[in-house]
Amino acid sequence: MQGIILTGGQGSRLAPLTDDKNKHLIDICGRPMVSYSLSLLLSAGVTDVTLVTNPHHLDDFKKELSVGLGTQFDPLRIIPQKDKPGIAGSILMMPEDIRIGPYMVVLGDNIVGGSLKHLRDKFETDPNRAMIALSEVLVPTAFGVARLEKGKLVEIEEKPEKARSRWVITGIYFFPTDLFEIAETIKPSKRGEYEVTDILSVYLKQDRLDYHILEEWWVDAGTHESLEKVKGLIGCGEAGNEEQQTEKTDDDA
Repeated sequence: MQGIILTGGQGSRLAPLTDDKNKHLIDICGRPMVSYSLSLLLSAGVTDVTLVTNPHHLDDFKKELSVGLGTQFDPLRIIPQKDKPGIAGSILMMPEDIRIGPYMVVLGDNIVGGSLKHLRDKFETDPNRAMIALSEVLVPTAFGVARLEKGKLVEIEEKPEKARSRWVITGIYFFPTDLFEIAETIKPSKRGEYEVTDILSVYLKQDRLDYHILEEWWVDAGTHESLEKVKGLIGCGEAGNEEQQTEKTDDDA
């Protein structure tokens, strides 16, 4: 299995902490934010990893990950996000000649209170099906939303104005080997983004999309409030609100 970790975006919601650095390199309890997402890949036994980031921050990531946790991956490729904005666009940055799959994709600001090995094990029972991890929040309109009916996944929406569900996509994805065949067909949305929800919708229409509800705590550490919450959960600061209620944009993915 190959891992893809996405660390682009300007991190404007975390200013002034991001005035002079990529948000995924902000210190959280003595570790850069990205190290927590990388740990999720390691917990699932994924060591072949491609990290996609802003071209201006390539050297910063190479320096940070040349020691410590970064040395546990073989290989760890660090490549620029050149074009095609959005999560699906970032995924498409993975060079064609190294795509083997299947794939575990993680957003660089996702922090989870536990291992994800059981998710990989679940995915590998039928690796021809994609799988997403879900969590319940108070304000789902800030995220990709999954609607369930009688336990069955029936709809995926990207940041709907009026959500029909409180189950949101956490930014942890497992994809079969045909990920890029589908991703290459995606067109920009009205927002001008290449949406990962459009990829998921294709798998859903093919009846090839499963979900897993996270029992572990999960935080999108993209705001000052959620950053303080993470520090509290890890144990080096005060926890923030019980639920994330701030807006998340693909610019911060």
